[in-house]
Amino acid sequence: MVFRRHYDGMFRLALRMLGDEAESKDIVSDVFAQLLHRGTDLKSDTLRAYLLTSVRNRCINLLVHKQKEQQMQKAVVVEMITPEKTVEQEQLQMLYHYIDTQFPKLSQQILRLRYQQGLKYREIAKVLQVSEVTVHKHLSQSLKQLKDYFKSSDYGIK
Repeated sequence: MVFRRHYDGMFRLALRMLGDEAESKDIVSDVFAQLLHRGTDLKSDTLRAYLLTSVRNRCINLLVHKQKEQQMQKAVVVEMITPEKTVEQEQLQMLYHYIDTQFPKLSQQILRLRYQQGLKYREIAKVLQVSEVTVHKHLSQSLKQLKDYFKSSDYGIK
């Protein structure tokens, strides 16, 4: 009798909270199973509130569990991606090494000021006490040389 009277309301609450029919049915079944297992004598005036509160609490527990599970999955994905970051770091180290060994000192300074510190041509020219035209020439020659190097190194740059 308790099952017939309260099942629909409990199921609707669970469905509203979870959005999944199968999980909602499981939650309601668990609440009734717990009620039978405990054998608790409940008053008829508080029974409905007890059952709905039990459903709500179980739904919250399930949602929290799902959220933790998603966070764990994200952590696994991050761990899987981390080796790619080390590959990127290795490539960056190769780039820095190539610049340090193959470029004139002025070109190295201009590249660092432009791409590591984000300075504009005018600011670079002022810092290094050269003309903006010199900055432009060194950057364009350096970028062309880098592009040619990475093309020949088979990094997929066209």
